[in-house]
Amino acid sequence: MKKFFVSLVMLLSTSAASLFAQSSLIATLSHDGEVTVFYGADALKESYAKAVGGDIITLSSGSFNAINIEKAITLRGVGMAMDTVNKIMPTILNGDFSISETDSIHNLTLEGLYHNHTMGCSGTIESAQFIRCRFNTITGPYSSKLSNCSFLNCRISQEFLCIGYGNMFYNSIIEDIVFDSTTSGSGGSFSNCVINIDDRNPASMGAGFSSFENCILIYDATTRILDKGASAYNCLVVGTTNDIFSNVPNKTNKVASLYSDVFKTYGTMASIAGNDDETFELTDAAKAKYLGLDGTQVGIYGGAIPYTTSVAIPKITKCNVAAKSTVDGMLSVDIEVSAE
Repeated sequence: MKKFFVSLVMLLSTSAASLFAQSSLIATLSHDGEVTVFYGADALKESYAKAVGGDIITLSSGSFNAINIEKAITLRGVGMAMDTVNKIMPTILNGDFSISETDSIHNLTLEGLYHNHTMGCSGTIESAQFIRCRFNTITGPYSSKLSNCSFLNCRISQEFLCIGYGNMFYNSIIEDIVFDSTTSGSGGSFSNCVINIDDRNPASMGAGFSSFENCILIYDATTRILDKGASAYNCLVVGTTNDIFSNVPNKTNKVASLYSDVFKTYGTMASIAGNDDETFELTDAAKAKYLGLDGTQVGIYGGAIPYTTSVAIPKITKCNVAAKSTVDGMLSVDIEVSAE
């Protein structure tokens, strides 16, 4: 691990000493070259209140109360999963929240966060970026939509239920997707993703006018097919269905009926719902047999940006607060910021 800042020592007044000493939850707000530090479960709320579009909020490990995001900020955590090597807990957003991007100059970015509730979308969110985040459910009313947004190394554990246009998903895990199949241009592009297909609509996958490249689609029925507006290249469907590609003219897609022929540890379809421990790692034979357009394995570990839960941005990894203030009434706080 490369250390960007070994130690940042801050001197704080004794009036806040008792509060800070009790908390290891930290949010830093970077605005115009100045950094302000906030503490506790509401640190995100307090830092966000002072932020403007283009500012960066960085969160430490731990659980922070979620807030509705209506500014085009960058919100970063230490990661969406436990870092067992460096013994760093993830950054957790607790509770439902919504996003609504209103800044036409800056783009909303969420990175290195774990969320186990519902993230709603309000209005039109344009060109937002979601990087190495774990979401439970992403949803929004029919009047809202995600447009030209990108998801990189993300995990959506329950469902993605948003109207979308031109969205891009790279090396991500998605429990279910539903797009508007009747509107031209709706949907997104999926590259090296693993998608577990829900059976809420037995006639269609609800993929809209989406394109799939080098993806693994998991489904255990015989009646589900890709929408007529969708396309698929060098994809693999795992399960008992044989007609999912019947609307797709090219013949580069493949079908494997047995999970054990594809995945090292995969159990059943029901076992992966919300199961963050499922890695979707391919067997050695599957890695060699099922190849994408670029010659690498299909699924999340192929392509140019293989799936990982680690973040490479600077992150708060340690906070030591002195038990007592100094004789002149100051409190020492030692913050370590590092990145891989």
